[in-house]
Amino acid sequence: METEVKTEKLVRLPEIVEPRGTGIPDLKAKLIERTREKAIYLRSDDVYEVFRVQITPSGEMFGRWYPERETYPCNEDFGKTAWTFRTLERARDKYGKI
Repeated sequence: METEVKTEKLVRLPEIVEPRGTGIPDLKAKLIERTREKAIYLRSDDVYEVFRVQITPSGEMFGRWYPERETYPCNEDFGKTAWTFRTLERARDKYGKI
């Protein structure tokens, strides 16, 4: 008898995200540019966020199962794998360097 193997498709970051943990109510971020490895988002407060795309493996968290997925950076990522900028020019400069 053959065993069925389930393969989950990687869940990609959406074009519009709601960053958590910022303390800014109703904050949204819209995708400006991305590759498989990096992205630029423009937040609704006119701040650009540039970051390396992180992949979180599938697994259980807080009693709920999550598939393998790309995750938006958390506060601890900024300065290491994520950066914020006030202008698109500076954001694109960093984007080109990572």
